[in-house]
Amino acid sequence: MFLQVIMRNLTTEEVSVFTYEDWLSRTHGPKRTMICEMAAVVDEEMMVEPTTYIVQVKTSDTAGAGTDANVWIVIFGENGDTGTLALKECSKSNKFERKQVDTFRFSDILSLGELSKVRVWHDNSGPSAGWHLDYIDVKDEIMDKTFRFPCDRWLAKNDDDGQIMRELACANNDYLDLNEKTKYEICITTGETETKENAWIVLEGKKGRSKEFVMENSSKKKRFLRGNVDRFDFSSKNLGDIAGICLGHTPKDGKKVKGEVFWHVEEVVVTERELGNKYIFTCNGLIPLSPKRDDFLTFECTKTIESFASKARSLVPVKYEIIVITGDEKGAGTDANVFITIYGVNGDSGRRQLRQKFRNLFEREQTDRFLLEMLDMGELQKVRMEHDNSGLSPGWLLDRVEVTNTANGVTTIFLCGKWLDLQRADKQIARVLYPKY
Repeated sequence: MFLQVIMRNLTTEEVSVFTYEDWLSRTHGPKRTMICEMAAVVDEEMMVEPTTYIVQVKTSDTAGAGTDANVWIVIFGENGDTGTLALKECSKSNKFERKQVDTFRFSDILSLGELSKVRVWHDNSGPSAGWHLDYIDVKDEIMDKTFRFPCDRWLAKNDDDGQIMRELACANNDYLDLNEKTKYEICITTGETETKENAWIVLEGKKGRSKEFVMENSSKKKRFLRGNVDRFDFSSKNLGDIAGICLGHTPKDGKKVKGEVFWHVEEVVVTERELGNKYIFTCNGLIPLSPKRDDFLTFECTKTIESFASKARSLVPVKYEIIVITGDEKGAGTDANVFITIYGVNGDSGRRQLRQKFRNLFEREQTDRFLLEMLDMGELQKVRMEHDNSGLSPGWLLDRVEVTNTANGVTTIFLCGKWLDLQRADKQIARVLYPKY
């Protein structure tokens, strides 16, 4: 089949073209798939390149570490995610054995750029389902870069915390030694009044203050011309988040200044090179020319743009307490298996089963508590509650769900008050709930 989608941004008038020329079929074509990914083409330039991901999975050297279960993975990056990938095709017939490294290749996938996390899980099938995963390495062949995702945990219903799904944060950023010097890029936009003299800047961060950095002007390389953007690089101890700058304007020859001379600075952008965070200072100020180092203007940061790499670095495992309260009506309880998916500004949890040993869950007017570990999802946006309609009495009246981030103590309440029942009301057994404010 030939498929083409054309999208036009009504604000910018930019046109993006998506083209696909292959089968979308479970029975025809090499991929045997009903889903396709298409890279945007803008002005004849492809926005995202296809790549091959090489996934290496290391099973731990622990007694009983191997698994006979089927395993899946989702890879997440700055351009989205891969969707579910089955870790099935491998050179070894017996996969995921103790102390073994298994390699899987996934070709013709749109590159996700910098990777942030992976979600890995199994179906708990086979005589020996419990699995102790050491780590996962993912190599993007186009970028020629490998991302490591450490685990060193059980994915087992009868070990550790009983979870068979885990999200693993990328450890690449752990290798950045922020105690060493950090490289900063400074871009200065000159306004209506230019200058032939030098300038200097001091960065003030939450962790400290930089030394003075002189930005030299010369006849060979003219800086600070009207409307120009000039770029400078300098290194400093890591200052943390940049909160303010001091900007000075000084004669090249150190002589005294006759009369009043000013340099008009529109904007200063400071970029932390290692992580790519940007700090924008909207100045629109006249900097007086003075040989004195105590004659300067200060500006506060007006906007911070956190890079994807920096956001990925902040992903840490967090335990969430989930309280589920069943309604108080006849037949309100359910015998079905119940699942939750939690959505936050940092992504979603994946579909997690709410289970406990030796307890009859989700009975009428009952409160059930669960503890799930997942990567911090930031402010919560919604939850999806569902059941599989199994058991003698699957219909369920869900009153509400309360989710607490135990790291910061913030509780978000999601009201329901509706049946999840194929025989009642709107006959839905999955509901999306939004926070009560």
